[in-house]
Amino acid sequence: ANDGSRPDHTIVQDLPEPIAHQILKQAKAAGLQDYALAYVLFGAGLSPHEIEWLERSHHLSDKSQHTLQVGNRQGAINQWILGKRYGSYINNPLTKWLKSRKDSLPYLFLREDAEAAMTTAEVSAKWTVWTADLTLPYTTTPDQAKQTWCVEMLMRGMGVDNLSILSGLSAEQLGPYLCRAREKAALEQARQLDQNQA
Repeated sequence: ANDGSRPDHTIVQDLPEPIAHQILKQAKAAGLQDYALAYVLFGAGLSPHEIEWLERSHHLSDKSQHTLQVGNRQGAINQWILGKRYGSYINNPLTKWLKSRKDSLPYLFLREDAEAAMTTAEVSAKWTVWTADLTLPYTTTPDQAKQTWCVEMLMRGMGVDNLSILSGLSAEQLGPYLCRAREKAALEQARQLDQNQA
């Protein structure tokens, strides 16, 4: 429920660091494509719907950048996800997945049973497998990877205008994310002040 402190009805449930890293670990255990998929969800802040439309030609990578063309915008894929590094610009879960492929299909991620692009429903199904063993007080969804990425970008100091460009969300839609980032910053400050008393 909206308690009035948030500009709209979006409930931001970014994932705690240990949970996000555990999901990435579970995805890695499931195979190269799963690991690459989880890496793009958390590292580029894409939604399952955006994943469905990605093609190999949308991936741009060299020594100084790692970028995805998502519709009419470009998004950077972070090497660092919640304080942990996942490879480099040219050697990471996505580049390893692409190098392993023997097919000539244009899609970035493939369905298990057909020569076609992975669907939104299949992204959700994979997420369910990766999170099956997690003990959480709430059900998680792959959309939380984008929420986690948005909050992390704000925590790192990115402005709302720039995040709007990269995320495809309007400044108004990002309002709840900004509130959540402020909450996390306040919590961190409270912890630091408490530790300074010791």
